[in-house]
Amino acid sequence: MNPAVGIDLGTTNTVVAVQTNDRGPEILSIRQPVDARTEFEERPEIKSAVFFESATSAVVGHYAAQRLEGIRSIKSKMGTRWRIRNEHRSPPLLQRKRPSYLTPAYVSAHILKLAFDSVLSKFPEWDGSAVITVPAAFNTDQRADTLKAAEYAGFGDVELMDEPTAAFYAYFDQFRESDEFATDTTVLVFDFGGGTLDVSIIKVRPLPSGVNIDAIGRSRFNDLGGDDIDLDIAVFMLAVWEEASGNSIEQYPNQLRARLYRRFLQISGSYKERVEELLASHSDPDDFFCSEKITDGKDTVEVQLAKTLTRDQYDLLAGRFLDNKREVNIFRPIEQAFSLAAQIEPSFKKTGLDLVLYTGGASQMHGVRSALQAFFAPTLCVPVGDEGNACRTVALGAAAYRYDRVKRQDSVKMSRRTLEAILTRPSPESGYIEIVPVTAFPQNVFQKVNHRFVMEADAVRVRVPLFRGVGIHDHQLSPIKDVVLELPRLVREGTEYELSYRVSQAKTIDLQARFDVEGDPIEVSGSVPLDKDEDDPADVDLFTINK
Repeated sequence: MNPAVGIDLGTTNTVVAVQTNDRGPEILSIRQPVDARTEFEERPEIKSAVFFESATSAVVGHYAAQRLEGIRSIKSKMGTRWRIRNEHRSPPLLQRKRPSYLTPAYVSAHILKLAFDSVLSKFPEWDGSAVITVPAAFNTDQRADTLKAAEYAGFGDVELMDEPTAAFYAYFDQFRESDEFATDTTVLVFDFGGGTLDVSIIKVRPLPSGVNIDAIGRSRFNDLGGDDIDLDIAVFMLAVWEEASGNSIEQYPNQLRARLYRRFLQISGSYKERVEELLASHSDPDDFFCSEKITDGKDTVEVQLAKTLTRDQYDLLAGRFLDNKREVNIFRPIEQAFSLAAQIEPSFKKTGLDLVLYTGGASQMHGVRSALQAFFAPTLCVPVGDEGNACRTVALGAAAYRYDRVKRQDSVKMSRRTLEAILTRPSPESGYIEIVPVTAFPQNVFQKVNHRFVMEADAVRVRVPLFRGVGIHDHQLSPIKDVVLELPRLVREGTEYELSYRVSQAKTIDLQARFDVEGDPIEVSGSVPLDKDEDDPADVDLFTINK
């Protein structure tokens, strides 16, 4: 049996869903060590953590997340130059190709490899294809890193899908037989997970045999997540411990101080989840409790702390991001999505929303739900799925979409706007030139850029610096990887050339250049590629996982 597979590669949890029939997708349980290294359990999610324990093995999942040496929240590093030295390179006799530095794609590949092996063990006839979700605000570099991680893990055909769209698809799959989408419907999806807050605005239009799903707006930055709330709690509780004990964390060596931070952060995440469950049952918060010795192998500190917060104190501490006067808050991404939707469709207004869907673990916090309902009133705000599946809707939607793509090709049409412009600046003194407009769609043919470029010096290669934003007047443009065009021969200063672009289904960018050289044109192409880091080659071996 060849299942439709959807994977939510999350900051905190990675969830795998499969669908084999018309009854709908199901969550796949993943076998992994949990409390002890040698004791395995099946869990409905993989903790997105990797612990490299030796030169040959790595632990992925719940046990790795409990290790202070474990690498967590690697998703937030995707598409960046983040590197950490690989302390467990293979002995030369093993002749394995493992990088001297661990990259975000390489670490993420171990999480995806556990997902890949788990699907294959239960469905031996699976062809290795899957839909993997990413934040809608992921840029070209971050998407390329995700594809690279999937390649390392052994996947074949991989399609990337924006997480809010996948969450919406899970909702749509529940109500596809109803008349809820019998008329044009505008939906806002608020996806607040452990590491990202993603907002998308989706237009749903009925078709004779199904629906058309068109994302017309999204938030631009994913710089807020439930982890930030955990951090606020951890910082507060560390200060309480310092005052009560008379200690100062600044007095400890760097490694021990780092372990203190990590441990308080772990306890804060568990404390937040526990308190939210108590508040849901109309009970008061219980103790933040820590009684243990923390060591870095050389120095040790004993921590004894029991702190009880009132309901108001907890709300104040956990609700800092509900204040729209703060620079970072949950309303900023919503306003970003509104602004872009109005640029795509000038008639768009907040009052035109028909439905607000929220999903993700942090969206279940009582303060967040109350803030959303107040902000969008009188528009209906409802969760995607039941409370127990809040962290799983994205994977379920991705699997349902993959199943429809294979089995019900005509039932759903989905447009894939880039929803961001790609610009270049030929020199520091020049202005920005739009290469890819914010309204662009993936396509197979190249589209010509309406600008004539000129070589500024003799060269055998041309570097095209790229920036992302919503247009040339965007004061928050951010750089992404440059495209380097290798020329077959020297091209002289003053030579004119034109650029054309193509957007792939994964929303990565291909560029093509045509140089007018004395009646003998030169055509070359390049792309914002999978990172060609020589220390991270495409045929690199992964560590053995969870053996």
